[in-house]
Amino acid sequence: MRIFLTGASGYIGSAVTRELVEGGHDVTGMVHSADSVERVRSLGANPVRGELTDPATYAEIAAEQEVLIHLAFDYERAVEADRAALDTLIEAGRSHYIEDAHVIYTSGCWVLGDTGDEPADEDAPIDHPAEVVAWRPAHEEWLLGMTGEGAGLTPTVVRPGMVYGGAGGLVTSMFSSAAEEGAARHVGDGSNRWSLVHRDDLALLYRRIVEERAGGIFHGVDGEPTRVLEVARAASKAAGAGGETRSVPVEEARRSLGPVADAVVLDQALVTRRADEIGWRPQHPSFVQSAGAAWQEFRSASRPSADSG
Repeated sequence: MRIFLTGASGYIGSAVTRELVEGGHDVTGMVHSADSVERVRSLGANPVRGELTDPATYAEIAAEQEVLIHLAFDYERAVEADRAALDTLIEAGRSHYIEDAHVIYTSGCWVLGDTGDEPADEDAPIDHPAEVVAWRPAHEEWLLGMTGEGAGLTPTVVRPGMVYGGAGGLVTSMFSSAAEEGAARHVGDGSNRWSLVHRDDLALLYRRIVEERAGGIFHGVDGEPTRVLEVARAASKAAGAGGETRSVPVEEARRSLGPVADAVVLDQALVTRRADEIGWRPQHPSFVQSAGAAWQEFRSASRPSADSG
């Protein structure tokens, strides 16, 4: 299939790009900077420069594709850029160039807020999101409302959990602090739960959604919610700090992380009830079981290449 995606060179986007290319698809990846062009090309995709808030830079090429995936995130203009990209891809999907395009929007686990005692699946309400993503439910609902006869597209929302693997994701700060300070730092007392997923497994989820043309909501999680303190201990052991951890009070974390500090202390137990529909199974064990391998991935990805500098 012909696939267009924003954020093709990003932490998650690069993994999704690689997975789709390996699946034999014709992938066009939008990037923001010239430095990212070669990275996308090296993954086997066709790079194109574009700006999320300037639809003229990518609307025409997006309208020529069968599948449109939004993965980019603009930290400085989050709401404006996200809505501009979503509107552009929806319009491209409904254009006269193609029929019944597939539009896939990347949301996130924080839209669910605290999930409570019972694990939250794709039918759980999103009426109490974390402050930092309070705008996302409206974007989800806007896309998902594009259903029915005459809509001209198949809408899908993916909500990744806490992604790890390689040099990105919030878990890597635990590796770094364990290696550099002798203890893995975590925000709060660590009693809250995270629902994690390895980025390669998440990339496979996107591929399965594309190839099965699956609409609706999908949670990208490994189905094993884990106490943050256990995550920190596993990261500490893997990094050679003997399981030592250090709690950072939320008030202190807010000074550097802003509202993200309140999001990472949410108690979130997410599961996916829809994985069987598309034959998706995470290939990586839980983070606690695979922390050693994740640490090696982190070290390898963080190591400067021989020709850098």
